[in-house]
Amino acid sequence: MTSMDERYQELAALPLEGGYPSDATTRTLQEELFFQRAVQTYLWALPVVNACAMRDGLGAAAGAGYQVVSVYEQRLKPRTVITTPNCDVIYGMAFADLSQTGPLVVEAPPGIQGLVDDFWHRPLTGPLIDGVRYRGDIGLPGPDAGKGGSYLIVPDDLEPDTEDAWDDYYVYRSTTNNIYFLLRGFFASVDDVSPGVESIEGIRLRPLTGEALPMDFRHVSDVPADALFPRDGSFFTMLDAFIQRDRVDLVDPYMHGVLAALGIRKGRAFAPTSRRRELLDLAAATAWRMAKTTAATYNEEEGALWWADRQWVAHVKTAQDDFWHTLLDEEFRSRETGHTDINAKAHMFVNHYSISTGMISAIVGSGAKYANTYRDHTGEALRGEHTYRLDLPADPPAHLFWSLTLYDAETAAEVDAEGQTFSSLNGMNDIALNGDRSITLHTGPERPEDATNWIRTVPGRGWFAIIRFYGPEEAFFERLYIPGDFERVGDR
Repeated sequence: MTSMDERYQELAALPLEGGYPSDATTRTLQEELFFQRAVQTYLWALPVVNACAMRDGLGAAAGAGYQVVSVYEQRLKPRTVITTPNCDVIYGMAFADLSQTGPLVVEAPPGIQGLVDDFWHRPLTGPLIDGVRYRGDIGLPGPDAGKGGSYLIVPDDLEPDTEDAWDDYYVYRSTTNNIYFLLRGFFASVDDVSPGVESIEGIRLRPLTGEALPMDFRHVSDVPADALFPRDGSFFTMLDAFIQRDRVDLVDPYMHGVLAALGIRKGRAFAPTSRRRELLDLAAATAWRMAKTTAATYNEEEGALWWADRQWVAHVKTAQDDFWHTLLDEEFRSRETGHTDINAKAHMFVNHYSISTGMISAIVGSGAKYANTYRDHTGEALRGEHTYRLDLPADPPAHLFWSLTLYDAETAAEVDAEGQTFSSLNGMNDIALNGDRSITLHTGPERPEDATNWIRTVPGRGWFAIIRFYGPEEAFFERLYIPGDFERVGDR
């Protein structure tokens, strides 16, 4: 019997004398129950605390307010510590609170690709047009199809004063007052990213009524920022602050009951005892490790692999024989049962953020597809002290562009290697092609002698990779394009 088995046996055998616990049994089981509830709360609340941490971390660097947009004018660099950023587009990030602004107008410029989520990272519910329900997307994958358009974001329980008052807008409804914008601007050359910046800075946000503040676009590529959620008991303090600040959420009443059992309840002070604070610290550290383990072993999940003989996984699970439809919806619920896939959701929000229909839909040339890997072709975890080779077939099926980005396994931020500005390569770089137009990429702490396409890694640090196909083409959906796996080729 292992020491872990002994612990479980000890809990299972705690005495109940005549059906009642002793003082010692009561104390042990009450603390265990509190700890277990805190662990499950951490895993469940990852999406919302992830959003709060991004708002607060970026706000500290760039300022707060609906009119403030953090613009990564030179692309996003490792000094911004945030989970799995795309450093091959121009990012714009903004946050708003509908309780302060009221209904919020969004004037989307042509050519932008953006999304808007509530603070639980649920995409806002948009209009139904020609049988298509839009969720979260604005711009290219949204109802304006990249031509530019006017959107109105309102609380989900608000109705217009008159029947036609909102007719000039695509109306999106939010279940939380706090909302989050992720905007992507595109460029055709890494030597001139100004078209992407101009696209982001063409957006306008203003209250539907009242005076609008002038837009404030903050250039932050070189401004340090920490936008990661906590791994200790301060996670629960941040969660409580959100619960107190926002509307009562009507989704998942059982888990909100668990929150109340931990002392987090709207309108009540969160004041855990010193012992409970110790347990919250331990629970957060444990739950974070559980979530990271779920991510690292996600290739073992049913429906997680893109291709059965590869290590690449899908954020939103997909059947092997059908890339046109996902097995989960935008809230990580099974399309068959409606139940939340808790492992898929934990994997997503411990290492990633944001979701919209455009990220999971199957419209040729629209949205994006992502393939994520933590393992080499033998199933071993990817590590920075090793050198790997990755072979991609010719002509990656991406109408806009493709990219490969490496992320630190612990933080999920960009690999921060000395002398390297971006831990990525993309189709706009000067990529060397093989004779058959296939692509060979290398990763490792030192450039191999025969390597032209190379990304530096850090010895002693694990890493993982994401391939992105922006504007995926039919060859992707028909499963005609299959990337290789990372193969270890030696150490330097």
